[in-house]
Amino acid sequence: MCNYVYKELGCKHHYHLVESWCPKYIETERRCPPTIVSKQYWGDDICAACREEQQPGKNPWAKATQRPPMGEAYCEAER
Repeated sequence: MCNYVYKELGCKHHYHLVESWCPKYIETERRCPPTIVSKQYWGDDICAACREEQQPGKNPWAKATQRPPMGEAYCEAER
């Protein structure tokens, strides 16, 4: 069985980090059910999705990926 670390963030989201792969995974590249060998709580960290919800538009590409409100033209040339 592969060994995993359970990591819970302050936003209550969690994920599993691989600590070590077992010989079966190395041979087949098929993941085993996780065997949790340790749990970590990172209360000061939040995941990227929650961070984006709290601070929308802080990324340099945020303006480029925003959709216009319904009814507005997608292109200035259409006006």
